[in-house]
Amino acid sequence: MSGMKPPIYDDCERTDLAPQRNAETSFAFFNRAGGSLWRYSRALHQEWADRLREREYADVRAALRSDDAQARSAFLELYLHECLVRGGHEVVIHPELKHTPRRPDFLASRDATRVFIEAIAPGTSLSDRAAANRMGALLSTLDQVGDDNFVLMTTSIIEASNSAPAAKLRDRIRKWLTQLDPNSVDTEDLSSETFEQEGWSVTVKAMPIKRNSRSNARRSIGVYAHTAAHFVDDGAKLVAALESKAKRYGQLDAAFVVAVGTASFAEVDEYALNALYGSVSWTLDGLNPGEEITARGVRNRDGYFGSPGAWKNRQVSAVLIVDQLSLHDPTRARVSLWAHPDPLHPLPNEPMFPGVIHEWNGRCTDKREALDARRLLGLTDDWPQGRRWQAD
Repeated sequence: MSGMKPPIYDDCERTDLAPQRNAETSFAFFNRAGGSLWRYSRALHQEWADRLREREYADVRAALRSDDAQARSAFLELYLHECLVRGGHEVVIHPELKHTPRRPDFLASRDATRVFIEAIAPGTSLSDRAAANRMGALLSTLDQVGDDNFVLMTTSIIEASNSAPAAKLRDRIRKWLTQLDPNSVDTEDLSSETFEQEGWSVTVKAMPIKRNSRSNARRSIGVYAHTAAHFVDDGAKLVAALESKAKRYGQLDAAFVVAVGTASFAEVDEYALNALYGSVSWTLDGLNPGEEITARGVRNRDGYFGSPGAWKNRQVSAVLIVDQLSLHDPTRARVSLWAHPDPLHPLPNEPMFPGVIHEWNGRCTDKREALDARRLLGLTDDWPQGRRWQAD
């Protein structure tokens, strides 16, 4: 730590080896986690943040110590800043622009090239966050049932708009478990019970613990099976994020990259390709009698970058997608840069970020490797060392 900057994490002895708890923020976990593995993550966050000036450091520190939405956004900016600095760029944070009082996140200069970068980590709505907080508080309390003989599988949770009566539900589940015999439970047909309270309904199954593992401290919920699979339109979320930032600074005099932090478990390449260069419709040829019927894909003109001959949003030189950026190990992020086919200001030839680069070839994109994350960030192949649940 340099100067008089207060550290991101508290200076204290850490002996808590428990996994991250439901409704526990990333900061709260990293700040108390005693496993030797987490020490490396804390040191990395501090090292990266120490490169910032005092004002920016204070902002990043406050965000990292806040809720997860703010922490993710701050860590994305910290990650981008570190990549640029490590790549030999001179970086100006929040550079002044002549034509607007608004300031992008970074101006990166190297040799004779200049690139503006704006970062965004799309979050959820206030109502969705409130619902997630209510659910998190309920699961956190149910995780404290603390039965020596059973762990729980949550198979159904019906929510209400009010805060969950979590303690009451937990106590009722505790009482139910005491009436079950772990030695006589049919593991092919687990005992199940539904508990209703103040508009909430929780259905759980009791899974017996192996005899030689009973009475050991553990989390009470062993399997989360109450959330149904659902479709998430990642492409629409990506375009919405771009629309909120891309025209914010008007016409810049250098290349402009919008970096979007995502948390998708889908195939990033497919949704990004369709969102940026246009979705695909299929047409059938050979419908006349005697002709062979063939299908061909036609790319629609609904992409954020437009389509051949009608490219749009040319002020955005490229979109950088940073998917699954983890505060624990940022080298695992799936990073891809998607170049505009006809930008007002092309990007420099030399890569700026880890991952892969996609460039339009007339039908789809060609993909080439960019930079290796570990080499760029100066981390060894075995980083981070240590163990999750064992202290130094």
